[in-house]
Amino acid sequence: MKRICKLTVLFTVLTLLFLPPLFAQKSSLTDLTILHVNDTHGHIIPFVDKSVNKKIPVGGAAYLAKMINDERSKNPEGTLLLSAGDMFQGTPVSNVFKGQSVIDIMNYLKFDAMTLGNHEFDWGLDTLDNLRTSATFPFLSANVVDISGHPLRGIKPYVIFSRKNRKIALIGATIPATYIIAPDLVKRVTFLRPEDVLPGLIKKVKDEGADIVIVLSHLGIDADRELAQRVGGINIIVGGHSHTAIKTPVVVGNTIITQAGCYGLYLGVIKLKVEKSGGKIAFSHETYALKNVRAGSEHLYDENVARIVQVYYDRIKDEFGKIVGETAVNLARNSSRESNIGNLICDVMRMETGTDVAFINSGAIRTNIRKGKITLEQVFTLLPFDNSMVTLELTGRQILDILEHSAKGEHGILQVSGMKVQYDLSEPVGSRIKKVLIGNTLLTPKGTYRVTTIDFLVKGGDGYSTFKEGKNVTYGMSLRDLFVSYLRKHSPVSPHVGNRILINTSYYLLPLSHFDRAPVFPGIEWFPIPAIHRTAEMAFHPPLLHSCCH
Repeated sequence: MKRICKLTVLFTVLTLLFLPPLFAQKSSLTDLTILHVNDTHGHIIPFVDKSVNKKIPVGGAAYLAKMINDERSKNPEGTLLLSAGDMFQGTPVSNVFKGQSVIDIMNYLKFDAMTLGNHEFDWGLDTLDNLRTSATFPFLSANVVDISGHPLRGIKPYVIFSRKNRKIALIGATIPATYIIAPDLVKRVTFLRPEDVLPGLIKKVKDEGADIVIVLSHLGIDADRELAQRVGGINIIVGGHSHTAIKTPVVVGNTIITQAGCYGLYLGVIKLKVEKSGGKIAFSHETYALKNVRAGSEHLYDENVARIVQVYYDRIKDEFGKIVGETAVNLARNSSRESNIGNLICDVMRMETGTDVAFINSGAIRTNIRKGKITLEQVFTLLPFDNSMVTLELTGRQILDILEHSAKGEHGILQVSGMKVQYDLSEPVGSRIKKVLIGNTLLTPKGTYRVTTIDFLVKGGDGYSTFKEGKNVTYGMSLRDLFVSYLRKHSPVSPHVGNRILINTSYYLLPLSHFDRAPVFPGIEWFPIPAIHRTAEMAFHPPLLHSCCH
């Protein structure tokens, strides 16, 4: 008995000696989780992306919400939920309500912060302010100021959050080229260079006690790399704009860079361990995940978010579910080459106006349409921007200047009609256009040509300032309305890719950060919400909460 007592005492002493170091080692690290999305563009309804799966739909806010809630529950006191911008513009269920449907979902999910993307300006500053005031989380951008140099109303350059007694600074950054992409919408806004603004702010937030500095960036992956090289003190860049699905985080110096694709197809999950003394971050690729959002019948979703989507969708489904045409082939976009959908849209524009040439920027064409019936919803998703057609006169020299700008590939190549153009991208900038035919006749620099395009380009969008030099400018009807009218009269359509655009492919490599780098899908079929599915004829079938989408 005495021996047992002595052994018990010895065991207790040993336990007291060894447990404190073990406990101290374990408690010296703080577990933090960063959840992030970007470039959702109003895609709150599941859809089929054939490049992922030919039958099982992907995306959808309700399925994304379930994944977010599951991840947050693993570390409820140590999680941040972030958006890197471009959340609203892109689909009828968002556009019709000027992004309010997306804000309602983000509020429900308790997003912590969002940076301004370039498309947050698409509906003007007043609508941006309405979205901001509706949000229960801050909108961030450190490099966007008004013409007097002050932050835009209600837009914060940074915020500092406390998670598990660690201070985390979030600094917003918006692509400065927004003033080129949409000059008419940002006349009262100045975009500063992030590398000029961030060093001072990083020092400021560290002086305020920040342990971790996260730049919530809508700059694109290439610009994020450059930022990490030029600006010290950034622990993590959570990025957007280039629609890049980064499955293995990019590490530049001491900065981790990540991005979660687009359209709600992914949820980014970063798990960090931070030393309590010194604040060093322990991170490995094994603690990072880019999770696919699947929306099949076997996948779980958040019923509250499904109901939010349903409420908004019910308000538009009768109108936007209408069949307006049919295509005998898959309509596929391609921002780096001639595409059949680009050809069709430009042909429709030129046919309507009777001009020599038609142009549209690839960034205006936002998705594909699979072979079969075409709904109004699909057309609005294809052409989500409220562009009007414009006719004008340009000289041959001005057309050559426009094509030379297109050859840079910064925003995708121009789609054309009434023209054949040959690019040689092995030549220096300014000498890449080798041959241009208007109809069957060689373009002459001194000639004058009637051109149809869209108001976005005429105002200098995507840096096409030469369009602003056009003469005898006439504004016309909505491009989207014209396209719907054409489909109703001329379906089924069957455009093809010909030889309108010939490119020396050995040298044609678009930068990762160009304006519209969404993946080219072989075909898309849209699904209203988790609770509703469509037949091959695209008819709607309730009930509300059944599994679906086969």
